[in-house]
Amino acid sequence: MRLTQLLILFLTGILSATVANPAAAQNLYKYKNHEGVTVLSSNMPSEFVHLGYSILDRNGRTIDTIPPVLTNHQKVQLENLESRVAQQEREAEIDQELLFLYGSPDEIYDAMYRKLDELEQKVSEMQNLEIILAKNIDDKRLQIKKAGDKAPDYLYKELDNLKEQKETYSDRAATYNREKSLLKQQYTASAERLKTLLKQKNLTDIEAVTREQLVGKWRIREDIAMDWNLDHSGSFDMFFQKLGTLASEKSFGTWQLSNNQIIFSIRRKQEKDAIGDEESRRIAEEKRIQVIKATKNELQIIMNGKAISLYRS
Repeated sequence: MRLTQLLILFLTGILSATVANPAAAQNLYKYKNHEGVTVLSSNMPSEFVHLGYSILDRNGRTIDTIPPVLTNHQKVQLENLESRVAQQEREAEIDQELLFLYGSPDEIYDAMYRKLDELEQKVSEMQNLEIILAKNIDDKRLQIKKAGDKAPDYLYKELDNLKEQKETYSDRAATYNREKSLLKQQYTASAERLKTLLKQKNLTDIEAVTREQLVGKWRIREDIAMDWNLDHSGSFDMFFQKLGTLASEKSFGTWQLSNNQIIFSIRRKQEKDAIGDEESRRIAEEKRIQVIKATKNELQIIMNGKAISLYRS
């Protein structure tokens, strides 16, 4: 009798929890255990939470994904990646401004020379004032010398003021000269960058690339990890992953070259999510990549509006 009462109390507690929170009874948790086996359960063990997991509704649809807890090393990688992405965004804004303000590198150099002339005029003005003050300082010293021991204190004070003014003008001239040097560097770099941007916009003058130059294995490891394998038969496989993340993508299909563009006809993709679950699906997708230059060991391309270099692996 005692056992029956305990059983009734236990079942009543479960029923009460279900009524109080029906969503909890409906949801499932998908995670991987320490052996790497995917587990579906109505409970989420605390020991596996840091590995990441997905929450599914009663129909098996994913309604939320909790990413794995990053290690210190992964956090550093992610911070570095975010810093690089922010830098790239700033550079992209500068590129857009260059294209908006200038039509050619010569226009940048013309603007640079105008500003250099303005700064040179300021330098000359400061130097002329220095010359005038130097004469005034000599005159004041002569006054003090003639007065000898009877020279009043205000003459010494005036002399100190003249020296301070001369030093101020000297400092300003030095500052303007530093600005001239920095301006030359900035405008010259901008002109060279605009040359590259205009070349990317108008690619008709790029040397023709052949299939033989493209065949092989290529890779890049910067803010992204990307591997290409282009074979002679015209098939390819491509791996892509943003560094600092676990999600990745692998594509398969055929490729061809037309007017310095690699045309990828993607037929199948393997995608891995944040907790390592993989999905393979058949698709029909075309992707075009502009080739800027191909050498024995380097392949320069434009992808998503950005110039990228891959290297033979």
